[in-house]
Amino acid sequence: MWVFIFLFGLAIGSFLNVCIYRIPRADVSIHSPRRSFCPDCSEPISPYDNIPILSYLLLRGKCRHCRSTISLLYPLVELATAGLFLVMYYRFGLTLEFLLALVFVAVLVPIFVIDAQHYIIPNVLIVVGLILGFVIVCAIAYQRSDVWYLLIRLIGAVVGGMTLWLVAVVGSAVLRKTAMGGGDIKLMALNGLFLGAWPELAMVIAFSAFSGAVVGTTLIISGIKDRQSPIPYGPFLAGAAVLVLLWGDNLWRMYLQSVGWN
Repeated sequence: MWVFIFLFGLAIGSFLNVCIYRIPRADVSIHSPRRSFCPDCSEPISPYDNIPILSYLLLRGKCRHCRSTISLLYPLVELATAGLFLVMYYRFGLTLEFLLALVFVAVLVPIFVIDAQHYIIPNVLIVVGLILGFVIVCAIAYQRSDVWYLLIRLIGAVVGGMTLWLVAVVGSAVLRKTAMGGGDIKLMALNGLFLGAWPELAMVIAFSAFSGAVVGTTLIISGIKDRQSPIPYGPFLAGAAVLVLLWGDNLWRMYLQSVGWN
């Protein structure tokens, strides 16, 4: 089962690479052209050159046709997806919660990369995530005979979106410029659906704000960015969401113990 999930994660990661490359571009779509192609020479990639990880290693990171360098991002996305799938299996086992976690990861990975590269969070990823997430959450609520499970997820989606919308409004008023994009607000609503409302959303905001501040300060000090350079917030929201999904309960319990609340 571990091997199957790893291989399945590699295959999904390969598809996510297609999404990452094509979704932000207007001249291609997910389904057209049907075959993957080299971004430099546009030659279609043969199936035997499109095996996750293995083909990259055999081709030594070069296109078979034009010998241009294949981005290291491709195998990294495949490995990251497969690794996260294994971690989710270890955390949840073969359950509907495991399926919910896989869908969440499969949506967050391309959001992470696309926002980091293009400063956008495509609506199609949010919509797909909301639809699939809602269906699986309903199935879990039915399995548990627990309507509150469904309600808390729906409340989380609303509260998550509204909270970041308020932050964006206040931040824009104080800074007198756009403080946060609409994609981040939608992503927070997605996080609320998959994670719930309290205290999960509070932890996501806290962890994402802290990590974003650390990375942003480091980039400014190192000279890579200046104070006026935009820094995408989506990757930090996505990373914090995965952290809370896996260890949110333990982290919250540790926090309560540290402040003397039992």
